[in-house]
Amino acid sequence: MENVWLNPRFACLNPKTAIFSDRDGTLIQHHEYLNNPDDVELLPGVKIAVQEILKCNIPFFIFTNQSGVGRGFFTIDRVHACQERLFELLDIEIAAIAGWCIAPESPDVEDGYRKPSPRFINQACAHSQISPTEAHVIGDNMVDLETAWGTGARAWGVECGLSEMPDKSRANKITGEHELRHDFASCVQSILWQHSE
Repeated sequence: MENVWLNPRFACLNPKTAIFSDRDGTLIQHHEYLNNPDDVELLPGVKIAVQEILKCNIPFFIFTNQSGVGRGFFTIDRVHACQERLFELLDIEIAAIAGWCIAPESPDVEDGYRKPSPRFINQACAHSQISPTEAHVIGDNMVDLETAWGTGARAWGVECGLSEMPDKSRANKITGEHELRHDFASCVQSILWQHSE
């Protein structure tokens, strides 16, 4: 399994929109430095929401920072094992989604894919031939919002993961434009409603 993968089936698709999702705390329960596939647990509503995205033929990308590899806590193979477990729980083939990015760099490494770098979103959007401004980014962390802002994508925050970003949002301490929802499924419902008009 590659660290960065773009599905050839989604090349030059020119879709109306695309969805980029964080993994830990957004799609699955947050565990500090997750590296055991047995600990991968889908958050409520995620499986149905992902399948709804795919049914609507919207390119769906997963991207995750995994600095535990760069810090030497575990190997990249452990991350890939967790990723494979995620697809098993979603009950979808890997080829059903448009791509993913696993950024194993430690925070001190520059020029990688680690969020808030816009590199993956820009690359994925160019692959599918869509403007990043037409895409949506969903995550539970400030870095996810920052990644969206850095590309011009629409930023969505969830309350079901880490608490810092939702707390700041509710206290009106985030100046960048974003939408806050309870969880991933709620974000997807709002996005699909917007694009059904």
